[in-house]
Amino acid sequence: MDADLAAKAAALAPDTVLQILASATIGVAVDQRPVVRLWIAAGHVVEGRLLGVGAERGDEVVVIGVQAARHQRLDEVVYLRMRDVISAGVLAPEQFRDVLSGGVLPLASAGRPVSRLALRREYASMHDLPLRLDWAAMPDPPAATANLAALLAALHGAVSAVRADDLGRAAWAAVTTVRVEHRVGEPLGIERSPGELLVVVDLTAALPRGLDAEIARRLNTVL
Repeated sequence: MDADLAAKAAALAPDTVLQILASATIGVAVDQRPVVRLWIAAGHVVEGRLLGVGAERGDEVVVIGVQAARHQRLDEVVYLRMRDVISAGVLAPEQFRDVLSGGVLPLASAGRPVSRLALRREYASMHDLPLRLDWAAMPDPPAATANLAALLAALHGAVSAVRADDLGRAAWAAVTTVRVEHRVGEPLGIERSPGELLVVVDLTAALPRGLDAEIARRLNTVL
């Protein structure tokens, strides 16, 4: 476990851990789902990939895919009543540091690090996304810059989708400025005022999983 997660792991009940992990990985390929180890009240242990959490006839149920070590396919699907789970462990927790820290820690960035200078160059010439950023006020850590890069990419993609037809282009034409502000402790939000779109976010914390869809949803709501 990385040091940041060890220091900032949230104190969560086993059922809460399973619920939020399941919610965070909806639509994710089976081989990318969290591997969990569950201790059951009867005294045995079940280990496998968390396939989902749901309810049936008033009982909350957790679904685990168990596989043999020698291959990747699932050999068994196990259904457990959540109330019988007394403890839950998460293997390779760094992959879910955003969830397990309660949103305090961002996901580790993948690929080559991006610099703020590179971002400034990339977005300076995008006339369909009239950004106004106080670059000096943006946080310095590489993870925060990676968050900013992901946020700007999601914004640009959402704006491009909005401008795909005449109605969308007309709506977007009323926006003359897109202001992005880093605010510690504040969740992602998009606000509209005359001529301006304000995006607020804590770049040092976790961004929502499914960021592209979330930005697109919020943008369409305020336009």
